[in-house]
Amino acid sequence: MKMRTTGVFGLAVAGVATMLSVGTASADPAPPYVDLQAFGYVSCGGPLPGRAEPNSLIDHGWVTNNGPGVAHDVTVWFNGGVSKSAGELRAGRSLQIEQVVPSWGCPFRAIPVTASTSTYDLNGGNNSWMARN
Repeated sequence: MKMRTTGVFGLAVAGVATMLSVGTASADPAPPYVDLQAFGYVSCGGPLPGRAEPNSLIDHGWVTNNGPGVAHDVTVWFNGGVSKSAGELRAGRSLQIEQVVPSWGCPFRAIPVTASTSTYDLNGGNNSWMARN
């Protein structure tokens, strides 16, 4: 005796499989949120052209998008100094800035590096960092 397994049950299983595969294929590849993290440090450099000071201090700063989404309207800046912006910053990418200031020797320097985005940030607490030498 031959039994047929197709019918309503077979169509239902095929329909669910189709919905799952279509749903997965059309899903957004990353959620609409990010985790930006600012970081920086200060290094000592040589004299600047045309300046009497024998040294310079170089402020290095950057913000990294730790994902998972794309960050939009990203800005990173030094408090009272240089800033840089990008329309978007993909997960795993960084936006870097530098500023050079003349100096007599290489004294201790601390300057805040801060970042912002118009995208929802999961952890805004790590959007600032005190860069030091």
